[in-house]
Amino acid sequence: MKVENLTDCEEVVMKAVWDFDKEPVLSEVVEHVNKTYGKEWAPQTVSTYLAKLVRKEYLKLQRTGRIYTYKILVKEETYRRKLYKHHISFWNDDNILDFIKEMIDNGDLTKADLKALSSK
Repeated sequence: MKVENLTDCEEVVMKAVWDFDKEPVLSEVVEHVNKTYGKEWAPQTVSTYLAKLVRKEYLKLQRTGRIYTYKILVKEETYRRKLYKHHISFWNDDNILDFIKEMIDNGDLTKADLKALSSK
């Protein structure tokens, strides 16, 4: 399965769907996007982004009686992996050690973080 790129707005809506422990309905996604991610989007706006996510095969629209829910087809971990692999490939020439060194040099990864990682 090819994981397509998402726009910033599609990413916000998809993250909101990933945040649920169940298959959400439109009204739940709208409320969550606006409350959690500081948006003031109308249901039609969120519905448009959800439709785009269905077309990109991140979600599947399911009907149960009169209720429509959104089923996740691409897991959050899969998308995050795509993002960091692209970042490392593009900005660090596929060198993960350079990426980690950059994180350490910038203070994004502390010695305590490294110690915690080494104990896992």
